[in-house]
Amino acid sequence: MPSTMRKPFNYVETAAVQAAMKRARTGQAGQVGPDPALHSEDAELRWVEAVLRHRLSLHSLDRPVGIRAQNDDTHPLVANGRHFPAVALTIPFADRTLDFLATYNDRGRLTFDVIAPCAQCGKPVPTEEINSLEDLGDYLLQARDTLGGSPRLRTSPAHATDCLARGN
Repeated sequence: MPSTMRKPFNYVETAAVQAAMKRARTGQAGQVGPDPALHSEDAELRWVEAVLRHRLSLHSLDRPVGIRAQNDDTHPLVANGRHFPAVALTIPFADRTLDFLATYNDRGRLTFDVIAPCAQCGKPVPTEEINSLEDLGDYLLQARDTLGGSPRLRTSPAHATDCLARGN
């Protein structure tokens, strides 16, 4: 297989593409309801994983989906003057992984970005904000009319120092 050909989608990606195509046809996104609540006895990494699983409707797939979550010291969060690590999430498959970064937006809402190589420097950076299975499908299909990019792309400290995509 030539290196320019994309490998076939795995079952999560297939479900995401189908959801995106359904949203494009009907104009209606799937409804997943409010995010799971953070309970005092829950570890934050498990909660962030549960929110990603919920937003991507992974519980509705035929097979279980494993997610690895760990602190990401490259993208620190700042809240009330205190620094916290963001959370890196990985959904592993036999031939590749889907990598996400969980951070909070300026309204204090948990957001997820796909981590992919920067078009300018090649470093792994937040590329596209993904908050539903349909969003992931649009990203995989590169549906330009529905993609908005990640607001965290330009501020990511993961860029090369001289990267033109990096904001000031």
